[in-house]
Amino acid sequence: MVLAAASVALAAGCTAQAAGSVGGWLLWRGDGGAEGAAGPAASVSVSDGTTPTGEPTADPTADPTSGPTSGTPSDGPSSAGPSDGVPGGAPPAGYRVLKDLKGFTIAVPDGWHRTESDDGVFYNAPDGRSLLQVFVVTEPGLTPYEALRAASENGRTTKPGYQQLGLERITGEPGVPADTAELVYAYTRDDGSRRKVVDRAFTAEDGNHYAVLAAGPETDWPKQRTSLSVALRFFRPGAY
Repeated sequence: MVLAAASVALAAGCTAQAAGSVGGWLLWRGDGGAEGAAGPAASVSVSDGTTPTGEPTADPTADPTSGPTSGTPSDGPSSAGPSDGVPGGAPPAGYRVLKDLKGFTIAVPDGWHRTESDDGVFYNAPDGRSLLQVFVVTEPGLTPYEALRAASENGRTTKPGYQQLGLERITGEPGVPADTAELVYAYTRDDGSRRKVVDRAFTAEDGNHYAVLAAGPETDWPKQRTSLSVALRFFRPGAY
């Protein structure tokens, strides 16, 4: 997602505490999975009746293959359709458009189940290896690009085998917010497998700074980019 001089100055002026906070949110927690969650599992079901799975962990640096596992149980999201005012037409085959409990609308792959924690909303593949995550970036004073940059710096010291594969501002894509930024990275999980992640941050119509992230096995690439692209095509903010 080259950095302007003003951005460099702003980033350099951030305290170590602020940088750590951003890094923790966008990488350890924003990367998805139980590695950012603490406490017992508490999943919610989706409208198709899929049952969430995954093993809980209380270690924020652990990296099991399961998806996020902590949160508050609730009713599942509802399927959205043209009558709900969802733009973009019908989703591609294998995807469905949902109105999430947090108020936003998003398209997710069929069969993926929802979990929710303090770290955001997750939609998890049945095998627990891939996911989508939506959350609001609350750290003050950082643009989406600067937040992702700080997160990547944090990843270099906290994630085994971390490799930044791309960090740029996104311009020229129809319909994307003007300040959209994207981070692509990979790292080694505790089981020795490589995970590849694409993370987009932007200011939505409601004024909130959102991040929407897709993660999965490195060998699955570019499926992560495809699922993120479809999710963003139908994403609309709500009363998060």
